[in-house]
Order: sequence, then structure tokens, then C-alpha cells
Amino acid sequence: MRTRLNDFAFRGLLAAHAIEDLRVAGLLRTPAVTADERREQDLFAPLSDTIREGSLQMQRYYRILYAYENFVREFISSRFEELDGADWFDRRATTAMKRKVEERRQAEIKNQWHIGRNEHPLFFLDFGDLGLLIINHWDCFKDFFPSQSWVTSRLQDAERTRNVIAHTNLLAAEEGHRIEMYLRDWIKQIG
Repeated sequence: MRTRLNDFAFRGLLAAHAIEDLRVAGLLRTPAVTADERREQDLFAPLSDTIREGSLQMQRYYRILYAYENFVREFISSRFEELDGADWFDRRATTAMKRKVEERRQAEIKNQWHIGRNEHPLFFLDFGDLGLLIINHWDCFKDFFPSQSWVTSRLQDAERTRNVIAHTNLLAAEEGHRIEMYLRDWIKQIG
């Protein structure tokens, strides 16, 4: 049995190499698109060129935004957990932040058909609230940043860009470069 399995695996490897050799020689064409790309093409086919092209342009910016915002959230959470433990939010969040979290949790409870967000209260806050958490507890963060204005300026600027992306508008390349630069700044500063 083992000999037959080895023989089968060896033939598979030979076939894979033969296929690759044929492709390299130009005798066998590579499929134009993958199955995932085909499904995407089928989904977007009825849409205008403007929407399809815009979606491709915005993919990169969304990924950068996702990484940036979650990097900041993760940093804040890990810093407070290090200092206060898992229940840090109860000690550190303002009353307004706690109210916002509760209102948003209640809205998600009413809409159970929709899969919600991360359960930690930090993920129920607005992007702008992240800067407030850092500034309100500057003593916990001052060793990581050059100044409060460094934090505030980058997060406020990024929030404007975030809102453009989150409301499905096209983002100018200049703004995309800016949010990428801010992510790089944060990674260099605290990464």
C-alpha cells in the first residue's frame, strides 16, 4: 500500500512539473482569472465602470485604515490592560464613552439578526474617542509619544480620511498617502 501511495505522489509531482514546464514554454496557457476573481467579476458585472474601478482603488485605502485603526485600538487596550487588568475600561473611560457603548450594545441586541462587532467596549467607541483616551490618561502614554499634539493631529486628520472611506466615497490619492504615512508613523513610534 505504501509503495502505491509513494508512486501516486511521485506521479503527481511529475505531472505538476510537466504542467509548469508547458506553461513556461508557452504551450499551455494559465487561466485568465482564478475562481475568486471570476465570482468577483460576476458580482460586479452589472455595475458601472466608475463603481468597479473605484472599488479597486479603495481596497488598498480600506486595508490601511483597518490596520491603522485596529493598531491604535490594540495599543490602547494592551497598555491599559498592562496597568489595570482586563477591566480597565470601567476605570478609564469617561461617562460619555460608557453611555455610548451602552447605547450601541442595546442597538445590537435589538438587531440580533446582524452579527455585531468585537465585544470589547473599545470597539463600540468612535475613532475620535481613541485620542481622548490617550490624552485623558497622558501619564500612561507619554513615554510612547513625542507630545499630545502629535497624537491629536494624526488621529484627527486620520478621522477625516476615515469618514470619507467609511461613507464609501472615493479618496484622493493624496489622502490615501497621508493615512499610510500616519500608519507608518505609529508603527515607527510604538511598533
